[in-house]
Amino acid sequence: MFALFSPLLPIMLPVLLCALLGLLWVRFDQPFDQEFVRRIVMWVGAPALIIATLGGIDISPLQLRRVLLASLVMLAWTALFGAVVCRLLGLGLRDFLIPLMFGNFGNMGLPISLFAFGQEGLAMALGLFLATTVCHFSLGVAVLNGRAALVAVSRSPIIYAGVFAALLVFYDWQLPATAANTLGILGGMSIPLMLITLGVSLASLRVSAARRALLLGAARLLLGLSAGFATVWCLELEGMTRKVILLQSAMPAAVFNYLLAVQYRRQPAAIAGMVVSSTLISFVTIPLLLLYLGVS
Repeated sequence: MFALFSPLLPIMLPVLLCALLGLLWVRFDQPFDQEFVRRIVMWVGAPALIIATLGGIDISPLQLRRVLLASLVMLAWTALFGAVVCRLLGLGLRDFLIPLMFGNFGNMGLPISLFAFGQEGLAMALGLFLATTVCHFSLGVAVLNGRAALVAVSRSPIIYAGVFAALLVFYDWQLPATAANTLGILGGMSIPLMLITLGVSLASLRVSAARRALLLGAARLLLGLSAGFATVWCLELEGMTRKVILLQSAMPAAVFNYLLAVQYRRQPAAIAGMVVSSTLISFVTIPLLLLYLGVS
């Protein structure tokens, strides 16, 4: 059994160790300004990572368009399956649909895609991260808050970084060496900070009603992966695009779902349970999925 999973240790163990560092940081009562870290990642690190990666790797315009389309189709399938789950479990759509739809495509999805598939996988995962982030903070906030959030989206540097990176790909532009190196340094801080913040966030969440939390966490993982398979089937995806979509679809519920639930008073205790339980379960399910995808 160990021989079967040992090739996956270089992929999953760095994720676990970095998240564990964040958890221990909280346990030892060390200061951690989550708002500052969130802002430095969302305003500087992630935009730099998007431009540096998409602008520096050999990804075709067709591949980028395909992954962006697949991301939107995946969200559509997830919304459909999520609505069915909410109906079957008697959950409020406005409270639970968005947390069921949006996985942790950033904090966990990006590093695992990088470790599993290299720079090409990271580039495609960044395309998905860009598309889902736009939807999360526009459609998602609109569902939770009852009104659109276009102003908040328009102020996000990630959106502009994504547009610029897409222009680099579509027009085959090259960044000057100085700009590429600077963006590479700034973008390099994003993934470790995301993972440490994940650990800090998980350590800060308090789970009540463990049975319900496990049910919601399992529902998120199951419907997400189902949406991934539906997406690769209906779009007939193959190769790296198929692998990245399936891997990203299997991510646990995003921590941002909890923060938004607190902000808009949408069952924050239940959403905290979903985030924690789905994350813990995913450390078993993701290695199994990687084996299925032939990563070794």
